This record gives sequence, C-alpha cells and structure tokens, in this order.
Amino acid sequence: MSEQPPTTPAAATLGETTEESPDVETESLLSLLGDEYTQAILSAMGDDSVPAREIADSADVSRPTVYRRLNRLEAAGAVETVMTVDGDGHHRQAFRVTLDELAVPLLDPESAEPTYENAGSGDSGAAPTGHHSSASHGSD
Repeated sequence: MSEQPPTTPAAATLGETTEESPDVETESLLSLLGDEYTQAILSAMGDDSVPAREIADSADVSRPTVYRRLNRLEAAGAVETVMTVDGDGHHRQAFRVTLDELAVPLLDPESAEPTYENAGSGDSGAAPTGHHSSASHGSD
C-alpha cells in the first residue's frame, strides 16, 4: 500500500476564517515569524517532514522551545503535524512547513489584507491591491 503525502489546506487570506484557513492576527503572525527561535526552527525544517528532536538538535534550540513554536506555527497554519514511518516500521510524529510565502501590502494596509501561499499548492490568497502599472510612471 502506497502512502499518500499529507494534503495542505488551500491558501486563503489571513484573517478570513474558513474551515481550512486559520484565524490569525497579522501582528501575531509577523511577531512569531520575526522571532529568532522561530526562524532557526523553520531553517532547520527546510522542505522535509522533520521530528521535533531533530529540529531541536539542528537549530540548537531546546525541545520545549521547539514544541512551543511549532504549536504556535501550527495554529497559524504555517506548519502541520504529519506521521512518518521509520525503517523499522515505527510511526513518528514529524512537522512540515506548509507556508511558502507571506505577502504584506504596505501601500494601503487598511484595505488590503496580507496573504500567504501554501507549500506545493501553487495557489495564493487574495493579491494586494494598490499596484500601479508601469504606464502610469514617468521615466527614472
């Protein structure tokens, strides 16, 4: 029997609550992603499903800190828990990054919401508004 890779929810606009998208405050998410431990953890994870112990060793971060950040990242929809099977047939809990990209509009943050793109989906949430075409700009 072939094991199917876990599916990720479709990309959605942050703050827009659906069954598949988390309700996450933009400020909270940016704070979490700006945290040095979170950055080390995400770097250690790369594109693979990685057990927390391996993340802690690779990122040189304590396991309790890794689990706290992973829980927050999972609640934000940036990480998901997956089950892996090792060579001996034992099931292990691992974590996988589901967030590829985060876009935060700067021109009109009141009217445009940040969006994110899920890993491997190729789909993104709402695009930021307020972009100007090159025809509207004079020469530099």
